[in-house]
Amino acid sequence: MPRRLALASLLLAAPLCAAEFPADTYTLDDCVRLALRNNAELQTAEQGITIAKQRVMEAAFLFLPEVGVQASATRYSARYPFALRPNFRSILLFPSNQDNIYSGQAYMSMPLYEGLQNVNTLNMSRAALKQAQSKYDAAKLDILYAVKKVFYQLLLAQELSSAADDSARKADDALKAFSGTRWERLEAQALASDVRAAQSESRHSMEVARLEFLKGLNKEFDAPVKVTGKLETAPAEVNIQKALIWATELRPELKSQTYKAQMDAIAVNLALGRRYPTVALGLDYELTDQSFPLKQNNWDATIGVKLPFAFDFWTQHTQRLAEQRQGEIARAELQDQVELEVRRAYLDMGYWQAEWPRREEELKTLQALVEEARQGAAQALESLRAQARLFGARQAYLKAVTEHILARARFERAVGHQLASE
Repeated sequence: MPRRLALASLLLAAPLCAAEFPADTYTLDDCVRLALRNNAELQTAEQGITIAKQRVMEAAFLFLPEVGVQASATRYSARYPFALRPNFRSILLFPSNQDNIYSGQAYMSMPLYEGLQNVNTLNMSRAALKQAQSKYDAAKLDILYAVKKVFYQLLLAQELSSAADDSARKADDALKAFSGTRWERLEAQALASDVRAAQSESRHSMEVARLEFLKGLNKEFDAPVKVTGKLETAPAEVNIQKALIWATELRPELKSQTYKAQMDAIAVNLALGRRYPTVALGLDYELTDQSFPLKQNNWDATIGVKLPFAFDFWTQHTQRLAEQRQGEIARAELQDQVELEVRRAYLDMGYWQAEWPRREEELKTLQALVEEARQGAAQALESLRAQARLFGARQAYLKAVTEHILARARFERAVGHQLASE
């Protein structure tokens, strides 16, 4: 019985312990580091770079000769001459009073001229490596923007929840001290209810932002977390024409399309290379005998020329030209899309860059007026009205600051370049 009671007490205490478990605290740098380490898309892109590097090495090996050795031992019985299978070099065997034969061979072969196919294969693998690096850079930029977004949205939700709690507390104090007519009491109760509703909504928004934050960092959804930082921003000097040039030169997606265009052009050259002759060199040295030591030897040096007549040459050439044209169309479409992203992000950042200082001044003015009014004999109803207006102004200011931070992050993502603050 005592053991059962102890177990029951532990089970009852477990939820309390979980509720009191301290929340993990993250800064923006912590979030970036964790997201870059845990993101599956970035890890996949990183492995793509590794694969592309190995393919470049494979293409470079095509220029090296193939060298090898081969040995075989055969026991046979023959009534008439025959040859071994091609896997064993088709050695001719004749009737003999000895039933064993041994053979060893060293060989080397390499292409002397292959219609630039090996050169084009190497160039294509190098372009594919650059494309893989561009995909990795694009995935990294997406992660950085996504992390900033969920971080500052959660930070905004925390700030709004704290401001709502403070306003609700002051509204309750003012409502308790209120004494007035019935109509005034009705208005006071409505103002206090509005503040409490805003408090409830801010808490709900904070929970939603917390889930989005955990999703962005690939963490468990039931983990208690909070972020630390300041909702503050600074204006940035931006030239839209310079930004468009940056985007054209720095956006990884456009670079990837450029490398794709190079690969399409190389694919056309590879298709053309099929009509050119190929020249190869082969060297062989062979020892064959029916007993050791092996004394009979053969050697050869061969140069071979191969001229293909492919019936599907023009079909493949036409396919590669069509694929090259598809790439050009996709690149033009992507350029238009990137320009639209840059201009839209520029408009958003310009709007919030002009808006958040005005809202900050309005908030400071309201705060000064409230402090001035508190010096006199303020009525409870006027205090409730001021508290509701002050909370609305603070809410608008915090949202404007957050929107400017995110608009700036979107603009930096659109141009692929970090902006310097004024």
